[in-house]
Amino acid sequence: MKLLDTSVLIDIDIGGNEVLEKAKALDREGRHAISTVSLYEFYWGIYRKYEFGSRKYNEAMKKAEKLFLRFFSLTITPEVAIRAAEIGTALISKGEEIGVNDTYIAATALVRGLTLVTTDVAHFKRIEGLTMEEW
Repeated sequence: MKLLDTSVLIDIDIGGNEVLEKAKALDREGRHAISTVSLYEFYWGIYRKYEFGSRKYNEAMKKAEKLFLRFFSLTITPEVAIRAAEIGTALISKGEEIGVNDTYIAATALVRGLTLVTTDVAHFKRIEGLTMEEW
């Protein structure tokens, strides 16, 4: 099982032939996971882009719900929260802050022993011990 970053979910949502083939290959490996932080980020994008209750909003919400059924949803546990705090403060002290949401996502991967699949390897490579796969 792998942990998909929000950037991968957005890419899958946008679609396209190349993305479809990559998503199919990922599905053949088994069921993967997403962080509840990615759910927040994805839904935040929908709320920002569409007027609440509009046709496009409702379509985007239904599409998102269908997309998320494909994955296990991993919550922020106390262990993940502590690890995220450790990652965040270490990066800030080096002047390499990546943002709290990404520290939670990275901490989830580290605590659970999962490979993080992301479009932004350069962003996450600052985190020691994190195993990544570029999408």
